[in-house]
Amino acid sequence: MPSTREIAEVLWARCLEADHKPGRVQFTKYLYLIDYSYWRFHGRQSTDAHWIFYLYGPWATEAQAAMNDLAAAHGFSWGEEEETVLRFVWVEEPPPRQSAEMEGTIQHILRAFKDRDLNYLLNFAYGQTEPMLAAKRGDALDFSQVPVDKTMPVFSPPKTKAAEAVLHPRMAERVAAFRARAEQLRAKTEQRNVYRESEEYRKALLLLAEEMGAGWNLPELRAKMSEESAAALGKG
Repeated sequence: MPSTREIAEVLWARCLEADHKPGRVQFTKYLYLIDYSYWRFHGRQSTDAHWIFYLYGPWATEAQAAMNDLAAAHGFSWGEEEETVLRFVWVEEPPPRQSAEMEGTIQHILRAFKDRDLNYLLNFAYGQTEPMLAAKRGDALDFSQVPVDKTMPVFSPPKTKAAEAVLHPRMAERVAAFRARAEQLRAKTEQRNVYRESEEYRKALLLLAEEMGAGWNLPELRAKMSEESAAALGKG
């Protein structure tokens, strides 16, 4: 099993290679997620870190010691947020590469979080990992809660279709009543139109015109609801 220091050295180098300058909080959570992801394949951590629920999230003395060693060895200071003095650091001699599995795990984590807001990372580490969900502040994190299912965590779940809006029963009743009323009005309008196109109606209009005089104009023979009115009634 590689030490936390060895994994931290490789993780730090891969961050800089990706032009990513994590702060102390981000880097600590990356180390935690490496152990979390490794457990899902092997039923054990990849490092020797003893993680606890500290303040608001996962923390380990081994992780902090490894990070302090990195800062001392390469001459920089950790900041709490991204884009700290790490921007001036350069790795002259990259550390030896880890196994393909470990390198893949690191890249999977960096791709998921390096370009996202810090809160996205914190929300996943705090609220979507079994050891944190089962622990209380101050407890050692129990990784035995993590399923060994041979799959990488889904840090960016696929979008699901939005559920259809469910109307309150009273509102649904009103909408149904409006739609029924609109349908009735459309049916009555159509009945009038059919009658106004009949020969009987035309003859009646002609007789009326004769009685009223030659200057009287015949009315339009069809009635029509505007599309806006019909749509408004349909929507309620």
